[in-house]
This record gives sequence, C-alpha cells and structure tokens, in this order.
Amino acid sequence: MSLSILVVDDEKNIRITLKAALEDAGHQVLLAESVATAKPALFKHEKIDLILTDFRLSDQNAIPLIRAWKEEFPQSIIVVMTAFASVDNAIHVMKEGVYDYLPKPFSQSQLAPLLARAEQLVNLRKENCRLQKNRINPFEGFTSPAILRVKEFIKSVADTEQTLLITGESGTGKTELARYIHHLRSEPQGPFVSVYCTTFTESLLESELFGHVKGAFTGAVSDKKGKLELAEKGTLFLDEVGELSLTAQTKLLRFLQERVFERVGGTQLISVNTRVIAATHQNLLDLIEQGKFREDLYYRLNVLEVVLPGLRHRREDLPVLIEQLLKESRTVLPPEVLNFLLSYSWPGNTRELKNTLERLSILSRSHPLTLEDLPPSVLHNRRETLNRLQPKDQLGKAAMTTPPHFATLEELERNHIQEVLQVEPNQEKAAEILGINTTTLWRKRKQYGLP
Repeated sequence: MSLSILVVDDEKNIRITLKAALEDAGHQVLLAESVATAKPALFKHEKIDLILTDFRLSDQNAIPLIRAWKEEFPQSIIVVMTAFASVDNAIHVMKEGVYDYLPKPFSQSQLAPLLARAEQLVNLRKENCRLQKNRINPFEGFTSPAILRVKEFIKSVADTEQTLLITGESGTGKTELARYIHHLRSEPQGPFVSVYCTTFTESLLESELFGHVKGAFTGAVSDKKGKLELAEKGTLFLDEVGELSLTAQTKLLRFLQERVFERVGGTQLISVNTRVIAATHQNLLDLIEQGKFREDLYYRLNVLEVVLPGLRHRREDLPVLIEQLLKESRTVLPPEVLNFLLSYSWPGNTRELKNTLERLSILSRSHPLTLEDLPPSVLHNRRETLNRLQPKDQLGKAAMTTPPHFATLEELERNHIQEVLQVEPNQEKAAEILGINTTTLWRKRKQYGLP
C-alpha cells in the first residue's frame, strides 16, 4: 500500500535522499527541516500515516513535535532517526509513544522492513476501524424503505462537523444511531461521550456538561473537566436534550455559536473541537410554545435532523431484528409466538422487543414456549388493540368476530421483496439489499408473481 510520510530532518541531503527512496517505493512524501516547519505540515495534512523525524534538529529536539502529534492523533506512527544512538535516548523516545528507533546512518535494507511493518500496522488499524463500524451498525440487514432513507441520510452527514438532532419515539435506538454516526467518520476521532439529561439535577447537569472550578459549590474540591471537554475531537451525545434547564440551554447555545464556554464558577473561556449530537422523544416545538425550550437553541441543534421510525412503520425489518436478537441465545420460537411478535404493534419499539425476547429466552430453558409466556403488558396491549378494532353490539360489548389473520412467513417475504423492488427497481441493487443473488431474486419474483 502507499503510505503518506512526513520526513523531518535539518540536513537537506538526507531529506532529498529519503524522499527519492520513499517515492520509488510508491509512497507519498512531505518534507520539513525543523519542528517549526513540521507542525504546520502535520496539522494541514491530517492523513499522514508515518513520521520519520531526526531526534536532534537545528531549532530543538523532536520531543515537542512528537508530543503535539501524539496528543492530536494518538494512533500516529512515529519513527525517530538519530546519529546519537544510545540506550537513554531510545528509552526517552519510546516513553513518548514512538513506534521505532532507527540509528543513523542506515541503509535501504534497514528501512524496507520498517516500512513493511508500518504498512501492516496501518492496514490492521483500517481493518479494525471497518470491523468496528460494522459491529456497531444498528441497521445491519434491515431493508425497510423507512430505514433505507435513514441509512442514506446519515452516510451523507457523518463526515460533517454540523450539529445533528435525532428525533423519534422512546425505544427506537437513538443512542445506538448517534454512536454509529460517530464511528462512521472516515478518520479516527476522539471519544463518544454521552450525557443523559434526565439523570441529573439542574445544578449537577450544568457541572456535568461544562465542568467546574474548585470552590464553585459545596463539594467542588478541585477543578473538573466537563463532558464537553472530555469529548474533544469526538462527539458529545445529549440524550433527551429537552430536559436541559434554561441556564444550561443558554450556555450550550453560546458554545454552538462561538465554540467557547466557561466552567461553572470560572471566568476563563475554553474552546474545544467537539461535535454535538442531540436526541429527544419530545416535540421541542411544543416545549418552545410552553416557554421551556429556547427557540434559537432549537434551530442551532436542528441544523440536520434525522427521524427514527417506530417499529410499526418498518414491519419488514421485524424478522431480521428478531433473528439478530435471538442469535446468541439460540432460542427457537414456536410459530404461534413468532406470528404474534410479527403482528404486534410494539408501542415500546426496539426496547420493548428486546425485553420481550430476553424474557422468552429465559423461560424457554424450562419449558416449551406458548403465548402465555409473553409479558402481561404485551398481551394486555394486544387485547386492548383488538377490542378497539372489533365492532360493538348495542350492549357495548365486543361482538364475536373471527380471530385476526396472522401473516405467514411466505406472505411476509413476498411483501418484503415487493416493497424493496418498489424502492429499488434495479434487480442487481435490489438483490444486494435483500442479501441474495440475482438468480434467487428472479426465482422469488416468479414464485410470488411479482413484476
């Protein structure tokens, strides 16, 4: 693979020689002769994979450069070159997080294996990043039109710095979506830090977000960084942002406008590069009408909005979701129970479904499952729904009707394929979405009489 390499050395001949050798090997090379000229190059070209730097430069040694780069990009690979090779120097630079140590003078045969190891490490990190993104993908295998729209939207906004607002009913997976958006960034970033606004009192929430200085209030025995600072170069996720006090809303608005804030009890302006993703199940416009939420903050948060649909609006995903949630426990559901789960409206969304399947998984260890093993709340909600749908006789009691129709798995599959084809008429792309090949898709269309 081709590496992006920065060579830092105060000897011009060494810079030119290394540049030629590295470019002949297929790598991209930048040059700097001092710490002063290297720093701008580093921060301008954040995709540098490897730094080859001399230990003793004309203006100072390379330690400040190493520290600055490791602080900003902790995954960077740094190799120190020096003509003053010693055990003390080696220990010194290794403690700073340097990857390797190359004594001068060195030959091409000494440099080649080091570059090979660096290439392998970069590849491993990229693969690990890819696997991490796939592992936390909350939409894996889902193909409902509602989720396909969400997928396309978040892919287009993941690499922006803009604030994002996630709305949707409770239990739809807003936290998982925020974490996924964070990990979709094309380059490694800072941490994903969550603040659940409903779990703190008004005063504690402000301290939790912005930090405090020593003596700001009783119990503040030392300075403390807030979650906004801890999420530097990463993402701060504010769950149930509608619960923020008006004071905290004002401070958050200032940060979003000016990118600065003050700790509780402090006067020093602090600036951090942190992306904010907020989520709520409440209607913030209603809260604005009630005077509980700032209108200007709403528009600052709602630069990009994504609405997570409830399960009843994406029934096509239910079979896949149930299979995923039961995969580890290997629980087998009887047809009557599975049909019930597929036809239920799930007012509590994914959270309610997860809790129900955990219950069924535990109970299945002692006896074969039946409908009576479902949570009482689920059975009650189901009966209430059926009663509302049934016609009433003159006595006000539900008239006797035939039992509701539960869709068969074939009916669900046919409807699912039909809806995907309506969204994506291209046969190859539709087959990819469905996770099957085009031959199987052609056979299924013929089997179900689909165009």
